[in-house]
Amino acid sequence: MRIRTAVATATAAALSAALAVAALAAPAAGAAQDDSASTFWNIDVNHDRDYTVGVTAAQKRVFSVSATVSDPSGVKSASFELWHGDEDRAKADGVITGSAQCHKINALTSYCEALLTADPNVNLRSNSLAGLWYMAPIAVDGDGNVTRGEGAYFARIKRPTYMSQTDATPEPVKKGQNLSVKARMTVASWAQHKNVPLIGHQVLLQYRKGTSGPFVTLKKLRTDSDGWARATVKATADGAYRYEFAGTSLTLPTSGWTDYVDVK
Repeated sequence: MRIRTAVATATAAALSAALAVAALAAPAAGAAQDDSASTFWNIDVNHDRDYTVGVTAAQKRVFSVSATVSDPSGVKSASFELWHGDEDRAKADGVITGSAQCHKINALTSYCEALLTADPNVNLRSNSLAGLWYMAPIAVDGDGNVTRGEGAYFARIKRPTYMSQTDATPEPVKKGQNLSVKARMTVASWAQHKNVPLIGHQVLLQYRKGTSGPFVTLKKLRTDSDGWARATVKATADGAYRYEFAGTSLTLPTSGWTDYVDVK
């Protein structure tokens, strides 16, 4: 068995996640072995264009990682390894792994897909593990040689956010009168296994005149120490108010349910 490294040629449009090879079969005695590393492409994470996986506060999340793998000796098996922290795997502070099921496309090429599990009770016990995770696809060819892919492979594991029902008061309201508009934001805490206030993050107060058409941003503000966003605006016409959160590198975006206000 020889271990080989394949340098990634895929761009950030092809990425993925997780598992270390457990039992790698040795090549048969005297078997001819090719010296070409396996190649990986069409890497996909969670069937998401941004390679993103959202994991709630207390429930495990199973997600798919896949790649097309090719080798002059054919593909015997594949796996994925996903780690967090440093690009150097040895310095990782979190690891998720999974072996793949491979289906032959032809004698040299296979489509390989693994189901990985992200679990706040097992491998996501700290909120600090949110964000970018590096990934290596691993393949064993028909001769038992191992190729570990290196390069621009990654996934994003994020904490979901939630916005409460927007509440605009008073209702109904006279034209020109002040409206108080509020909503509360929370975020999944893997450490506490519950949703907690999202503090000090920017949200957008948005308004849509009538019952259709685009929302426009009225104000930008930050949530307070208990996750509340509160703003005062002038009532001008019947319409709906909501708050929107764009998300961050660690958290998913969300929009709140609207509150429709009649202006008298």
